[in-house]
Amino acid sequence: MRKISIAFFGLLINISAHAQSNVTIYGIIDDGLTWSSNQGGHSAWQMQSSISQGNRWGMRGVEDLGGGTSAIFRLENGFNVNTGALSQGGRLFGRLAYVGLANDRYGTVTLGRQGEGIGDYIGTLSANGSLPGGILFPHPGDLDNNGIDFHLQNAIRYVSPTFAGLSGMAMYSFGGMAGDFARDSAKSFALQYLAANLQLVGAYTEIDHPATAVTEGVWTPTNTVDGNYGLAAGNYRVFGLGGAYTFGKLRLSADWTHTQFGDLDPAVGAKIGGAVTFNIGEIVASYMLTPALQLGVAYSYTIAHVAETGQAPHYHEMDASADYFLSKTTDVYASATYMRAGGGAVADLAPVLAASSTANQIALRIGIRKKF
Repeated sequence: MRKISIAFFGLLINISAHAQSNVTIYGIIDDGLTWSSNQGGHSAWQMQSSISQGNRWGMRGVEDLGGGTSAIFRLENGFNVNTGALSQGGRLFGRLAYVGLANDRYGTVTLGRQGEGIGDYIGTLSANGSLPGGILFPHPGDLDNNGIDFHLQNAIRYVSPTFAGLSGMAMYSFGGMAGDFARDSAKSFALQYLAANLQLVGAYTEIDHPATAVTEGVWTPTNTVDGNYGLAAGNYRVFGLGGAYTFGKLRLSADWTHTQFGDLDPAVGAKIGGAVTFNIGEIVASYMLTPALQLGVAYSYTIAHVAETGQAPHYHEMDASADYFLSKTTDVYASATYMRAGGGAVADLAPVLAASSTANQIALRIGIRKKF
């Protein structure tokens, strides 16, 4: 046994010396209690995880190949801490799974299961991505994937180096079926500008037949905002713009997205044809009251247009949060969300709560988040 151990240790030293590689294990665990005012006509207390951020553990690795080029990989798992069950449809590495090459001069190319531009770029500016309310601070139904409800598989993705503060991303997700290569395919693009305290972003994502291309099953009839539209859509397109500026302890951001569910099949889900569009505008403010305490507020307005019927459901949402950092990797937080719907819609803080039976819905939460 000792000889084997010595030989193995020597092998590790040899690999380290020649390949200069490293692997990092990391993760996030979030859990807490959520009270909602109305889900199907009744208030409810729920223990919910993956709210401020999705629970995960992962591994990422880098191997220096020389000449400014590295081999990289990342495997990231999602799970429910209260039950131990896998998330993302029971996939072992359902959040991220990719391998690729990175070059200081030419950029990074990765292949596998990866994130798209709206969630990865616009999402960081929203209340969902920047305040601890997380997915309880969604754009209604997370209809634009601002909260990263889904990832794209069979994808090749390129991220450019940064030139004078500007960088870009382009990706293509291969769908394909016999006789129809474009079926279930997706494409996404993003641009980002960073300079001192300023961040500007733009992103676009297009998916063919989203209900089958997106394998997490995010569109269901229980999501009263856009579930039926996602099931019936022949194509799904989202365009978004956003920006943020930091003034000392204060950070202000704003984002806007335009989402279209097109080529709706009257026989599936929505029971109507044509197209349905959603426009969402949001402003977010966060302030570090002390080095350990962050306060945040946000407001968003969503308006839809159903081409065939002329209906215009709309949603007002107001969010507030307080986040106290016990250490660099552990925080406790409280959040409050209020949604008011109109235009014939009911309030629905999907995907983590069921729809209200009225136009109003409130969610209050206390939680703890641990990073490692």
